[in-house]
Amino acid sequence: MEFDKKIKKEFSGKNVTLLQGPIGTFFYRLAKKLRKYNVKVSKINFNGGDFFFYPTGTSYRDKEENLFLFYENFFKQHHIQAILMYNDCRLIHKKAIEVAKKLNIDVWIFEEGYLRPYCITFEKNGVNANSSLPRNKIFYLNQTLCVKRPVIKGIPGGFKYMAFYAFLYWFFSFLLALFFNNDLHHRTLYPFEFLFWLRSLYRKCLYKITEKKLNDKIYNLQKKYFLAVLQVYNDTQVKYHYKKSIEEFIEETMLSFANHARAKSYLVFKHHPMDRGYKNYSKFIQELSEKYHIEGRVFYVHDSYLPKLLKNALGCITINSTVGLSAILEGCPTKVCGKAFYDFEGLTYPKKLHFFWKEAHAYKPNPILVSNFKNYLLKTNQFNANFYKNSFLNYSKIFD
Repeated sequence: MEFDKKIKKEFSGKNVTLLQGPIGTFFYRLAKKLRKYNVKVSKINFNGGDFFFYPTGTSYRDKEENLFLFYENFFKQHHIQAILMYNDCRLIHKKAIEVAKKLNIDVWIFEEGYLRPYCITFEKNGVNANSSLPRNKIFYLNQTLCVKRPVIKGIPGGFKYMAFYAFLYWFFSFLLALFFNNDLHHRTLYPFEFLFWLRSLYRKCLYKITEKKLNDKIYNLQKKYFLAVLQVYNDTQVKYHYKKSIEEFIEETMLSFANHARAKSYLVFKHHPMDRGYKNYSKFIQELSEKYHIEGRVFYVHDSYLPKLLKNALGCITINSTVGLSAILEGCPTKVCGKAFYDFEGLTYPKKLHFFWKEAHAYKPNPILVSNFKNYLLKTNQFNANFYKNSFLNYSKIFD
């Protein structure tokens, strides 16, 4: 398998430390795989959730200000040559990366797939806005890549597994809170976090009924609306590469739309499914619609079919979500308001947002550039897999 070849090539015979991984058993299974290639694996746990899924790791219980020195001593003591983590923007990972750069240690990051829903990302040095991928259309236009195998869509997304793992993670983080410093975590570790997941499930069922007519209406507005995709309210990509709130993104987008869009166009906000149990912006959007006199032209939906929304849209507005890349792959003109690895000439709209409403049609993504860019991702950092179901290390494919 290609993933096996990748880890064997990069880590065989080395000393490797795992930091926080995707919630669940993935890092525990990955460690078992690495040891087959004579890799000496260590693990650092930061809360009870980490400990539950990897009980043999070293526990860090100290304050944030002592984390840098802890990493420096740990990496030197264990002669670490590479560190692996999920997401490079978490506080504990940013500190680790600083130390790794100082000590000339390789940094590898896992992240949800750029090409979703059937891929995950495994990239060196940085992911998303921190990715070292070239941001130059000439580079990709000069590529002559051939992906021999198509994306295999048989591996399920694993949402129910992720939900169950999340419950266990938060439960044991709360249960073992006295033995760790939970303030280090990038999200709150409340004991009843699972209630938000239950509310998400309830709302999913509710919206399927209450938003059916609205979705049908939007689907019929072919090439008459712009789609603005919302992200998780505490997404680290928003925090570090946009530095504004989701509410600010909504209001800035609506104000720009009100002042510069054609009178017969519409604006659709699509809620992030992982935020369904935490946030609802209905009242906020309604109040802004009245404030900016665009009532009846702004819609807010939760569980619409995204590929259809993108296919029928005049354009897509995003902060830096990978939905922006999905829009580009659909040939939909796309405006990025934050920082994203795919935001460069030929793929995205280069000017300010207030010009986008009337010029989007002239800035469709270059189809040759899109194809080459996608193939390059498949060749370099995308795996046809998911983190949460026990299929990754058995069926993962990388495209060669």
